[in-house]
Amino acid sequence: MVYKGEALQLRGNEAVKLQLYQRGYQKHDPVEVFVNQDGEFSICIFDGQYQLITKAGNGPWSDEGRDTIEIKLNGLATQDVEVTPYYLIEDAKIALNGNKVDASFKVNKIAGTGIDRMIMLLSTTQFLSDAEHNVDRYDETENLAQYDETGKIYSFTTKDYTNNSMFQTALKRGTLFDVFACGPKGLIKEFIRKYLDLNRTIFQFYL
Repeated sequence: MVYKGEALQLRGNEAVKLQLYQRGYQKHDPVEVFVNQDGEFSICIFDGQYQLITKAGNGPWSDEGRDTIEIKLNGLATQDVEVTPYYLIEDAKIALNGNKVDASFKVNKIAGTGIDRMIMLLSTTQFLSDAEHNVDRYDETENLAQYDETGKIYSFTTKDYTNNSMFQTALKRGTLFDVFACGPKGLIKEFIRKYLDLNRTIFQFYL
């Protein structure tokens, strides 16, 4: 799943799906193709002519311009699916200062019609969502309308985890902390990933 050739980071746990059809058979139900967090998908099927489409209302992108992609499969095929996201996140930053966490990013509006929530999740697991996390979930909902334009910088309120036992345990182990933000119909930002241990900090940003 790409925008202008760049892969999008998406919600995992089989949340985003494509639909694959093959004409000429009595049963015409689509095969569901699940997209992973890195915007990649794969499926093992027979050779033939197929039609691939995005599922309406599924995924953090506009339904406008949705079109059928014709795929002729003969052994192996690679296919990009170009979409128009609601928003992109740029200049994402996350910082740990003692027991306090700060996170910020810049909004790049593409096809969005309003940001309705921003969520910061902290988890020790590699995969997480608004329903799956084990350290903390922080929802910030104040004054979101002012960030609905390109170039605006959004900063989460600093969170102090001095008295959070799960945070303290994760901090001692070295772990992954993730942040994402949501828009009207789905994620606009999935991961700001940060690995922490006693001696080093490594940043990886996924847009």
